[in-house]
Amino acid sequence: MTVQRSQSSVVRGQQAAYLVQVSTENNGSASSVSVALTAQPSSQKPTFTSGCAKGNATATCVVSSVSDKQPAKLHAQIPVAASATSVTSVKLTATASIVTSAKWTPPAATETVAVTSASAAPAKSSAGPSPQTTLPLGPIPNLNNIASQIIRAGNASGLFPAIGPSASPNSSPGSRSAVGKGNSEPVSAASPVALSQPGLTGQLAGLVALALAVMLTVTRLSLGRRSRSRKHGR
Repeated sequence: MTVQRSQSSVVRGQQAAYLVQVSTENNGSASSVSVALTAQPSSQKPTFTSGCAKGNATATCVVSSVSDKQPAKLHAQIPVAASATSVTSVKLTATASIVTSAKWTPPAATETVAVTSASAAPAKSSAGPSPQTTLPLGPIPNLNNIASQIIRAGNASGLFPAIGPSASPNSSPGSRSAVGKGNSEPVSAASPVALSQPGLTGQLAGLVALALAVMLTVTRLSLGRRSRSRKHGR
């Protein structure tokens, strides 16, 4: 007699399955063998599920004949109630018996299966989808400061040709101003714009030269138009 468990543990609300095998020894055989099932704790009721000539779905199975070469294979189970919260394991005991006048000890075998609680299902949230997480923006850089570092104020002196100031003429004893008596300043100092004045830069001189060139060009164009109109008038 042997009892084997199908799994080492079951969850409450399921069945602990077993395989019960019955055979003889010493090349013998037996007929009308009866196998009874008991369980611990006794509140859990074991039953045979298949393999019996009589007694499937009960706790007592009748086998027609067994031998050492052809053992009987019986399937049994112990349903564990979901409400049996105090049950942590179930033990199945199978005991075989035959009708005989000889004294003998009925063979028996046991096997134990652990019982565990069902894992809790994750709770469903009814609050709807979680709001999207908004990451805060970092500090906004000072664009004006960056622009001032990239674009620096340039010098436009390279756009115009460099014009140096002319040398001041040497004043002679007879070159005095006739504007008034007692005025001993030279004529060059009385000029409102002196090329040798320190405040007059080369850029300003270039702008003055450019303005003079534009004026001369406009004057020439106007004179040419007048001459053409006179010729057509003749």
